[in-house]
Amino acid sequence: MFRGFTQKKINSYTLGEQLKKIRSEGRITLSEISRETKIPVRYLTMIEESDYDSLPPDVYVKGFLRNYAEYLGVDSKKLIELYQREKDIKNNLTKRGDAGSAPKSVRVPRFVITPKIITAAAISLVVLGGFLFLYKEIGRFAAVPRLAITEPLGDEAIEGNSIDVIGFTDQDAKLTINDQSVLVNDNGEFRESILLQEGLNAITISATNRFGKNVSKKINIKSDYQKPDLAYKPNLEENGNGQVDGDQTENKKGVEVAVRAESLPTWLSVESDGNLVYSGTMLPGAAQNFKGEKEIRITSGKANQTFIKVNGKPEKIFADNPGIVRDVLFTPSD
Repeated sequence: MFRGFTQKKINSYTLGEQLKKIRSEGRITLSEISRETKIPVRYLTMIEESDYDSLPPDVYVKGFLRNYAEYLGVDSKKLIELYQREKDIKNNLTKRGDAGSAPKSVRVPRFVITPKIITAAAISLVVLGGFLFLYKEIGRFAAVPRLAITEPLGDEAIEGNSIDVIGFTDQDAKLTINDQSVLVNDNGEFRESILLQEGLNAITISATNRFGKNVSKKINIKSDYQKPDLAYKPNLEENGNGQVDGDQTENKKGVEVAVRAESLPTWLSVESDGNLVYSGTMLPGAAQNFKGEKEIRITSGKANQTFIKVNGKPEKIFADNPGIVRDVLFTPSD
């Protein structure tokens, strides 16, 4: 069931207009609502179009509105009251009254608020609030977290070797991409840069709420690119005998580190000359060069799955530690 909406006020729109507005803000389709609430799409459409005459009896419609309100996170009582008021107005407009009949005077009974009534009302509100909270928590326990991917929209082919995965989930959900934890902001939104290997890349996005309920989505990205040259090549010149003249050897200025992920997805953070140039997940087989004038500082989430080449030297393991290793510094002299 869709979660994560904050309580919203019902504004001065019609019932259908308000439901459309809230649904549009959450980027939800009627099909998604129907699947989660078990309300047929045709009835959801009738409610949003105010086609009350085509709906089933009120007892069913009110049940639909309770489920719909719970799903969207709005006050079900106000929705039902608005539905009843709009339906009554519509019925009164279509009803032909007696043109010659004079309006009857209505005697309003006098109602006096006493301390007993105030106390009883307060107790009732507390009890009702407790039941509503318990009902909501039970509903959250039984429901899976929401998970929507806004980019990429589906399986696709790209020319580069990186892609951003963007979407939103519940605020309290734990999100992973290929088993790597991803930060979710206060609005439930996330954005993660993914370094790809050449060819087909399977990306699995999973969200788990605090009750252990899980939902996953999988996308396949085909990356058509030539792997970057992982070695840093010094600028060497040959002498007349076809040999390298040591006096003419000159290394390129700066420092270059080529990074490759081995067999597991690996989170990576790279700073070049004090500036963050990459933070994201490298899929197995992905590789990327990073350059700096004075220094490069690297943090790896799986050090023993990360391999590096520094200034063209032979490739080596980042560290033997299977966990995170932070802020390893590389300079032109390494």
